[in-house]
Amino acid sequence: MKPLVICVMGPTASGKSALAMDLALYFGSEIINGDSMQVYKGIPIGTAAPTKEMLRQVPHHLFAYLAVDETPNAATWAADAAAIIDKLASTGILPILAGGTFFWMKALFEGFSQIPPISVEFKAKALEIIETKGLDGAYQLLKEVDPDIASRINALDTQRIARALEVFLGTGSPLSKFQQAPPVPATLAKPLRLILEVPREVLYQRIEQRLDEMFEEGLVAEVQSVLDQGYSPKVRPMMSSSYAPVVDFLEKRCDWQTMRDRIAQGHRNYAKRQITWLKQEDGIRLDFQDKEQAFKVVGEFLKSAD
Repeated sequence: MKPLVICVMGPTASGKSALAMDLALYFGSEIINGDSMQVYKGIPIGTAAPTKEMLRQVPHHLFAYLAVDETPNAATWAADAAAIIDKLASTGILPILAGGTFFWMKALFEGFSQIPPISVEFKAKALEIIETKGLDGAYQLLKEVDPDIASRINALDTQRIARALEVFLGTGSPLSKFQQAPPVPATLAKPLRLILEVPREVLYQRIEQRLDEMFEEGLVAEVQSVLDQGYSPKVRPMMSSSYAPVVDFLEKRCDWQTMRDRIAQGHRNYAKRQITWLKQEDGIRLDFQDKEQAFKVVGEFLKSAD
C-alpha cells in the first residue's frame, strides 16, 4: 500500500504550523518541513520556525539544517522528504508535511524534470549578475537567454531568476529545455492536501500581529547577529521580505517605520501569490480555525485507505 501523507497548506500567517502540531499530537504523527526559509539555522524569528516547545512535543524533520549562505535545492529536499516519508510510514507513523513552498510539494508528489547538478561557481556567478546588474537587469538578461522561463516567473522573484540563470550558465542550455522532459515524482505516497482559508482582512491582521511578535522577539538583533558572523547581506535569506528591510535599517538606508511597512507589504504580497497558487490545488478547503473538521477529514482519509 502506498504511504499516506497529510499536507497542511495555506498562505503565510494562516496557522499552518499550529494545525500541523494539533494533528501531530492527535494522530501521533511527525512533522516534515515544506518551507524553503525554515531550512536555515540561526534565524528562527524571521522564518517563524517551530518553537523549542513545539520541537519538544513533536519530532520535526528538515528544519534548521542549512547555514544562511547555503542555497536549498528542491530536488534534494524532495529526495530527503521522500526518504523520511518512507521511513515513518514503515513504522506506522503518519507523516505531516507543512509549509508554504508549494513548488517543493509539487516536486515531491508530481516530480519535475531532471537537471544536471550546477556547481558553486555558476551559482555564485548568477548571484553576482543580480548584484551587479540589479534584479531588473538580471531579469532582462533572463528574457534574452530563456524567454519562456522569464515569461512564467515574477520579475521580483530573486530565487527563481537566480536559479534559471545558474542553469543556463552551468549547462549552456535554458532551464525551459530541461523542463520539457517528463517529470519524475520523488515519492509515490498518497497526499491529502488540507488548504487553510482565511478571510483577506483577517489574514492581513494576522500578518501584522505576527510581525509585531517578530520585533518583540528580536528580529532586528537576529539580523545583526547574522551580519556580525561575517555573512554577506546578499545571502539568500537576507534578501527575503522578512530580512532585506532590516538590513537596510541597520545600514541606515531607511527608518524604523519604513522598515516595518516594507516587511508587512512583502508578507502581504507573498500571501497573495500563495493564494493564487492554492486556487489551482486539488485539496480539502478548511476554515483556518476549524481544527475539529481537520481531525474529521484526516480520520476519514485514513479509514478510506484501510
